[in-house]
Amino acid sequence: MKIYTKVVFDIATGEVEEAEFYEYDGPIAQCKGGGGGSDAVDEEYNARMATIYEAQQEMAEDYFDFWKSDYQPMEREQIAANRELIPLQTEVAKEQLKSSQELLPLQTETSKKQLGVRQQFMDQASKGVNVDRRVSQAEADVKHGYGMATSKAQRNFSRAGLNQNSGRFAAMQNDLALSEAQSVAGAKTKARRDAEDENFKRLGTAATIGMA
Repeated sequence: MKIYTKVVFDIATGEVEEAEFYEYDGPIAQCKGGGGGSDAVDEEYNARMATIYEAQQEMAEDYFDFWKSDYQPMEREQIAANRELIPLQTEVAKEQLKSSQELLPLQTETSKKQLGVRQQFMDQASKGVNVDRRVSQAEADVKHGYGMATSKAQRNFSRAGLNQNSGRFAAMQNDLALSEAQSVAGAKTKARRDAEDENFKRLGTAATIGMA
């Protein structure tokens, strides 16, 4: 009979993948319990087990033959194909490495320029706009506009032959002066608020770039 020393099964299919055994012809002791340690041999049991073992061995041999006839040639072909691909894959890898090396100086230069632009932007954002200058410019623009309006009014009075020393002209001048004062105040307030908002936005953008 065959005594198996190693049997490997495929859990999914139940097929025997590997088996090791040797032939044995001699007495067999069975652990059946009771009987005060009798050395009696159960021939029927041994025969059934031998049949099972032989069937398993046959399955293992069938599977081995199937692997040898079908899978082994395919595996050899795959190995051969992979060996043929190795030089091509190596060449492609070399070309990719060469291209990366050629692009590296350009990428480095581009990165330097981007870093310089980013630094300039952050510097400008940190400095911000001059709020007082914006306010003064807004005031000057409003006063310039009202100065032109006053000059135009004087010319219109002169062309119409009206006296610029009259109460009517003086009232118009007062209205213009009041309107100018109100416009200057509004323009200065708006210019200050806009400049401060712009500075805040610049700092927020600079902080975002710094964290990137």
